Amino acid sequence: MSSIPKYVQGDFGRFDFRISDGLGSYLEPDRDDPYLKVEFYDGQGVLRFTATKTSNPGLGVSEDASGKFIFVQGIGLSEFAPGICDARIYCKVNGSEVLPYPTIIPAFQVISGTGAEPVYTTVEKVKSELPDDIPDQLTDLVIEQYIYDASRRIDAFLYGFYAVPFPGIEESPQTPALIERICRRLAVSDALIFLGTFNQMELNPASEQRMIEELERLRKGDLQIPGYDGPLSVYQGWIYQEDYPGEVLDL
Repeated sequence: MSSIPKYVQGDFGRFDFRISDGLGSYLEPDRDDPYLKVEFYDGQGVLRFTATKTSNPGLGVSEDASGKFIFVQGIGLSEFAPGICDARIYCKVNGSEVLPYPTIIPAFQVISGTGAEPVYTTVEKVKSELPDDIPDQLTDLVIEQYIYDASRRIDAFLYGFYAVPFPGIEESPQTPALIERICRRLAVSDALIFLGTFNQMELNPASEQRMIEELERLRKGDLQIPGYDGPLSVYQGWIYQEDYPGEVLDL
């Protein structure tokens, strides 16, 4: 199953689709159809935008190696509720409706913006570890969300062992170097999943797993940065062994 694009509220989305002839080729819809349109519903099922030939942005036709496809670029998402947004496609080919009419498919996912908590790396650092030809769909806002998610994941993992959240990457003193690297690699892993290149060469699940293992070592105290508290014992002080009254065990 291919992943759908992910956008942050306030970003601008893109959607495209093809009409198959069932024989391996793709068809262009009737451009003179007055009812040609694509409706976009947000995560709460509310109609937020209708794309037509004359809307702004409007429906366009392009072509790649596989054939023709329909697209709309620059859908304003500030009013879209977070969640999976559906597209309802109303189109005809040679006067006949493309069935089902409308065709309803997931278009993209809208995610809420980042919160006020500090983040532990930067968009620039994450992008430096990604392929050079990053598609337009992987915007800086999306990467910011991956960084925010990775930062909160680290906090949850180390809660009770370190005073979290750590200082942010823009603060002074800033995020500990090890935490920055873990956050960066976790965000890179999310971005690579989005790009569909997660299993290529060294860009594979082992990278994320190594970061989880380092977090586990930090939690156990095998690997430490300043501020390690260590887990509290279940028992503190003296306990008595019931089988031998009077004998005490010093923990």
